[in-house]
Amino acid sequence: MHTIEHDIERPDRSIVEAFEEVPSTIVSDVTGNIGLTMDAGITPAGDGVEMAGTAVTVNASPGDNLIIHKAITMAEPGDVLVIDCDGYTDVGHVGELMCTSCMANGLGGLVIDGGYRDSPEIAAMDFPVYGRGVNPQGPLKQDPGSVNVTVSVGGVSVDPGDILVGDDDGIAVIPGDGAERVLELAHEKMDAEDATREEVKSGEYLLEINGYDELLDNLEVVGPEDSIQ
Repeated sequence: MHTIEHDIERPDRSIVEAFEEVPSTIVSDVTGNIGLTMDAGITPAGDGVEMAGTAVTVNASPGDNLIIHKAITMAEPGDVLVIDCDGYTDVGHVGELMCTSCMANGLGGLVIDGGYRDSPEIAAMDFPVYGRGVNPQGPLKQDPGSVNVTVSVGGVSVDPGDILVGDDDGIAVIPGDGAERVLELAHEKMDAEDATREEVKSGEYLLEINGYDELLDNLEVVGPEDSIQ
């Protein structure tokens, strides 16, 4: 079905910008690690990437980018295009010119579960781009698609208005209606890690600081003598 939804609810911009100082690892930790962190196949086009923005979602037919062009015109400054191409990498659905258009209009980044092209030029841009693969083959422009519907990208369900936090490690997703609580938990986690870091620098072991030694004590440790001969 061809669906285009122009009006979406976005979190307060100040909250989104606050996530610019939060690593994806911290967001992943405080949201429970599993289910809101995109899989390792979604990688940045270049190094030193930092991204925090509000999702404008796109469901594009694999091999076709017509609806992606439309979505670029709908996105607002600070938005991140989150494109579901069903993991299709035999075509480069977006390229340097499309990314330049995104950057010129103030978008915060682009994430595509599919292929892109012009990888050297995109890697050199000051614009965050993540994708599943690179392919020089150009796309078609003949199939419909949808904008601002629920999509699945990197194994994560993303709704329009969700917040994406990305860096060199990958991308974590924050449901828009829970952003304030996640931000609060993230700052608590960062403060706790700062304190732990000082203990580690003094020679303490994470095994003992975090009580992991007690976990080991509760396990049945098997030695070589217990192996099947």
